[in-house]
Amino acid sequence: MARAYLGQSQHGNVDKLAMDVDTAVGPGWRLGAKYLMIRTIHRIAWGTVLFGVSASAGCSSDESDEEAGPTDTTGTTGSPACVGDPPVTEHHVCADIPSEKSGDAAFELTSPDFAFCGEIPASMTCDGNDFGSGASPAFSWSGAPANTQSFAAVFKDISILADQNPETERFGYHWVMWNIPASANSLPGAMTGGYHSTEVPGALQWSSLGSYGFFTPCPNPFPKEAPMFACSLVNDSYALTLYALPMASLDDLPAPDLDPATGMPVAGSNWVVNMAHAIEALPALAVTEYRGTSKAWAAAFVPPSAAEFPCTQAMLTAGMTDGCLH
Repeated sequence: MARAYLGQSQHGNVDKLAMDVDTAVGPGWRLGAKYLMIRTIHRIAWGTVLFGVSASAGCSSDESDEEAGPTDTTGTTGSPACVGDPPVTEHHVCADIPSEKSGDAAFELTSPDFAFCGEIPASMTCDGNDFGSGASPAFSWSGAPANTQSFAAVFKDISILADQNPETERFGYHWVMWNIPASANSLPGAMTGGYHSTEVPGALQWSSLGSYGFFTPCPNPFPKEAPMFACSLVNDSYALTLYALPMASLDDLPAPDLDPATGMPVAGSNWVVNMAHAIEALPALAVTEYRGTSKAWAAAFVPPSAAEFPCTQAMLTAGMTDGCLH
């Protein structure tokens, strides 16, 4: 797709590529059927909505030469001729992005895998491999408030969010986990997928990956030979934000964004945003975070498989659970 859903974009093409996605995939959802009347709606290739334009799609015929890239040495237009290593642009300085820490200052989060605002190891990103690949880092925390009943964690691209652009906010949220038991004090590295976490019993997780597992950094998703590659790389900052919550579980989950005219999921929307905002609105006892950076460059853009959404409380009450996660 032209923006890889989670802010994985070549520097300078964010707004245009985001619009390309919405334009390309929007009509495919105008099926006329109402969301709550189709029990299997979540299985209708959600990946097509989020990743509907493949890396082979290239530039559309109505794009100008400037949009498509400079003329290469053969005199053709499209992907620029890129010799050697592309330049890397810093997309906001990690330490300069405002912190989200609040509450008890003793509540601290760390990782043994990289320094604060240091480079996240390539093996924990998409670097040199398929988009969406890589192992999750390990994290541990201490100093949680005494009345903490559970934790929630959100992994996000804070460089994209620092742009404060409503059109691209959805690309900044990668992964969310909630209902982490109050007794927990760590997330192991290389966590597996599954809506119900194996490594953190009782916890639930979601990302746009078909496995629902941790979505690693990949700020540069398109390989050099891809038509939309702009012969430049971006270095983004990422954060795992951890919330100490006064409730043992989050049961009233937000619904996905729906088109009021069709009742279908809105093209290009990202449920992690909905869940993250719901968590952000809770009266957290304390919030902490740990940051790293990445200029990871994927060797291939491979759209993730289709995903289902978590059931809302209304769906659970109505017994409509065939087609949503529960």
